[in-house]
Amino acid sequence: MDIEYRRILGGNFGDDMNSWFWERLSPGGWSETENTLLGIGSLLGRDRDPDKTWHVIGSGAGYRYPLDLSSSEHWNFLAVRGPLTALALGLSEERGCTDTAILLALMSEFQPLPEDEREGIIFIPHHRAAENCEWGPICEAAGIEYIDPRNESREVIETIRKSKLVLSGAMHAAIIADTFRVKWISVTTSSTINHFKWLDWTSSMNVPYDPVFTGPGSLGGKIQHLVYKYSWASEKIPKNHKKAIAYLKKRNRSGAIQNFRAAAIWKIGALAEKSLRSKTFSKVGKRMDKKAMKVAVRTLRTASESKGMLSDDDIFQHRLTKMEEHLNSIISIKTNEKQ
Repeated sequence: MDIEYRRILGGNFGDDMNSWFWERLSPGGWSETENTLLGIGSLLGRDRDPDKTWHVIGSGAGYRYPLDLSSSEHWNFLAVRGPLTALALGLSEERGCTDTAILLALMSEFQPLPEDEREGIIFIPHHRAAENCEWGPICEAAGIEYIDPRNESREVIETIRKSKLVLSGAMHAAIIADTFRVKWISVTTSSTINHFKWLDWTSSMNVPYDPVFTGPGSLGGKIQHLVYKYSWASEKIPKNHKKAIAYLKKRNRSGAIQNFRAAAIWKIGALAEKSLRSKTFSKVGKRMDKKAMKVAVRTLRTASESKGMLSDDDIFQHRLTKMEEHLNSIISIKTNEKQ
């Protein structure tokens, strides 16, 4: 069985987990065949090779509105990330089990630590936010530790496991924290954050989605935030399933007029940033940089004083049990391939 996942230039620990995660759960047999596994990541919505059979365990929608593949013989939906992905795909809501990363709980090296052995508060932004801002000095000023989401995935995961509280701009940082029973807080740095993905997963674990907005922390990030906010793709956080599906459709809609408008807005934003960093307006740009940093420091410091979020123990155990059953089904398919 083959494994397909997103490979982000520069790295992203949530996606990069796929490179070792499956081998650790079931050694051997992960080679290229007509059976392909879609696990960790927002992998549903892209066109796929119809000559292959696609097995889905915990993947989600988020970047393109998926086709209704519920009756396709080329797709085996054991579980998807949450009820919103299930709804978008025309599956029963029960298929929206939870994210694949919960299976970390089955690995002996990643067992939760007793609370008195955990220490420190960490911030892990989305990998795109990490590209637009130097978060290290901001986190230092806020009295917390910055963890770069582009670092080696096992290193990031181990840091989460040892922490007392995770401020999470990266959704998989929250998912992994919840798996280790470490409290977490959802943090949004800009309007580019994909709320559908977060709502999909939090709904699966029956926890509220109420992110703290820190601001982007830099001039470049601030302009990107404003550009995206006023482009055709932006939308307020949806409050129910119907609005979430509409949000996904709007976020990913295409067409000549929409694409032209979005491209024009992004171009204006890039020119604005270049202008503010020029000699003529450099003082204004520096002031905007400092202001964005101060807002981020203040908000992160306040967030670090919160109690944090955690799914109910019984719900967590139920989701883990179901995902382990689905994992066993995948292992069975993989084993039969070799016979």
